[in-house]
Amino acid sequence: SNVTPTPCFGSIAGQVVADLNANRQIDSVDSGVMGATLFLKNANGIVGLYTTGSGQFNFPGVMAGSYNLSETPPQGFEGEGSISADLTVSCAAQLIQNFFNFPTGATPIPTLTPTPGASGITPQFVQPTAAFRATNTPFVRPTAPPQPQADIPRGNGYGFTAFTPGSTNYVGGCGEINSSGLYLLTTSLTSQWDCIQITSDNVIFDCQGNSLNGIDNNGYGIVVHHTSALFGRPPRNVEIRRCTITRHKYGIFIDAADNLSIHDNTSSANYNDVDKRNFGIFLGLVEGGGIRVNDTRGAFVGNNHTDTQAIGIDVRNSSGIVVRGNTANANTAWGFHFYGVTSSEISYNVSSNNLRYCTWGSGVVGPGCDAGGIMMQAGSSYNVVKNNTVSGQNGNGIFIKAHGTACGDNNVIANNHIVGALYNAIELSFCSGNKIQGNEINNSLDGIWMGFAVNSEVDAGNNLHDMSNHGIISWNSQNNNVSSNRITNSREALYFYSSDYKKDEFYFVSGAPSDHVSRGNCLCANTLASNSTAAFHLANSIKNQMTGNTLLNNGTNFLLEGNTSGNIIKDNTIQGGSYNLELRPEHVANLDSIPNALVAYDAKGYIISREQMRRALWTISPDDSFDLRWFKYKMQASLGEIIAPPAAPSTHFALSDMLAIFGWRF
Repeated sequence: SNVTPTPCFGSIAGQVVADLNANRQIDSVDSGVMGATLFLKNANGIVGLYTTGSGQFNFPGVMAGSYNLSETPPQGFEGEGSISADLTVSCAAQLIQNFFNFPTGATPIPTLTPTPGASGITPQFVQPTAAFRATNTPFVRPTAPPQPQADIPRGNGYGFTAFTPGSTNYVGGCGEINSSGLYLLTTSLTSQWDCIQITSDNVIFDCQGNSLNGIDNNGYGIVVHHTSALFGRPPRNVEIRRCTITRHKYGIFIDAADNLSIHDNTSSANYNDVDKRNFGIFLGLVEGGGIRVNDTRGAFVGNNHTDTQAIGIDVRNSSGIVVRGNTANANTAWGFHFYGVTSSEISYNVSSNNLRYCTWGSGVVGPGCDAGGIMMQAGSSYNVVKNNTVSGQNGNGIFIKAHGTACGDNNVIANNHIVGALYNAIELSFCSGNKIQGNEINNSLDGIWMGFAVNSEVDAGNNLHDMSNHGIISWNSQNNNVSSNRITNSREALYFYSSDYKKDEFYFVSGAPSDHVSRGNCLCANTLASNSTAAFHLANSIKNQMTGNTLLNNGTNFLLEGNTSGNIIKDNTIQGGSYNLELRPEHVANLDSIPNALVAYDAKGYIISREQMRRALWTISPDDSFDLRWFKYKMQASLGEIIAPPAAPSTHFALSDMLAIFGWRF
């Protein structure tokens, strides 16, 4: 009988080399070419793959027999000599075949005759031409600016330590970088999914100004993979620089890393989850944007442009991260986002016009939705946010959020300039030990909003002016130091109050509502001037100190309502304004600088009536998320004296106030 022979297998491997001296040999001036395409074919068909980091390729498990192997150079290179070879694969043997490419338009480097050295022969080589020369200039760190306060916690220095990457390689196509080295992109690339994949330690990837263009917002322009090939640990020492990345889900995505630098890139116009009307979901957490950093220890993210997408710079579950000198503008979720980030820094950045519209009650479509310039949530603690400019129509300016997640404690928000936030310039809720110091805040609805805040410091020279509602508003907060601030030309300077809440909706707040009465706050040594309704407004707030303040020409100096027992009012300097602590005057909003973007629409895009607005604000639906209910609570607290609830007499409501506040035009 006939016996079918048992098949046997070999393999084909090799390297595509940038032959810079055009001698068709692999020597010291040559480097691998990433992204070249290899086609292996026989009578049964074609198998193709791309070269990886140093130009390597490997066809394992090839059945013994005859094959043709050909190479297609990537963009920026051309084949040198034959780029096709007929090969015979033998059983259990590896066949090596290399191909030589040359940079298009470059001049070959001459090979010099070796010259004698002190002992033996020392080869000397001419470096590549200027167009393809390695630009491994060490990243120069800026001089550290002074900290706003001596006791501010610091992150891990600049977050990054420079390293030497090794050999130089040229990249002309998408693919994997799986060995150390300096990788220079020689041309712009377009990819449907991930383009550059980094899985090795000690890698510098330099686009040299070239672009990585995605299709349909899929995949990542550059991704650093946390791979088991490195024994289960993240890659160490990775630098990504001088890239322009667009139309991906994230331009740069870091699974995990130790010692990372991402600088001087433009990663903009990547994935955005809103529609053409800028309408999207009410925010809890979204995906997509410019730069995403996960599970990283020690990083510098600096001098990048990250605009017009969902999130500009998005850092999660990391520590020792320095985000400095970037722009994040016109994003629809947040300019800068920390999620579970500790001992890190956001400083000297610019963030403007980060805003979306969403449905927030009874079919009302309005702006805000917790979008904003800088967001920290899910236990982001011991961070410094300093010297940033947050401007334009951000939903909120800087927001520490802890709605059913771990608290963000002991952060410092210092020396920032925040202007024009539609709702709160700074908000912190449910957490403790945060410091707000030396900020310049103006032309927002409320300057600083504190909810269930404990042992926080709002002091050291915050200057708040031209707030359309409150300078500082605080709900159910205790033992906070609010001192040495200047609040001028707003409706009310300081409003501290308590009210009941539904325990099931605030399931993450320990204790009963009676445990969270507004109390024990030091409202001391502030300057409160020309605030149209009141300097101090306390409602069911007890045992506070209002001492050593300077009150100048306010509508009413002290407005007390409900249970205000145990408050100490003494040693204040008062000039002008009402002295009556009991009589409540008519409330008139300061309308000089109301943000025009506070406009509410119905689902069809028509501006809603004031009655619709009132019903929307005071109607809590069982289907509302906590974030949505929290938004309504804040709006009720901030606007309740101007827009009365539907069931209550609108004693202090005036149609002209409504029209001006919401920018309505009939």
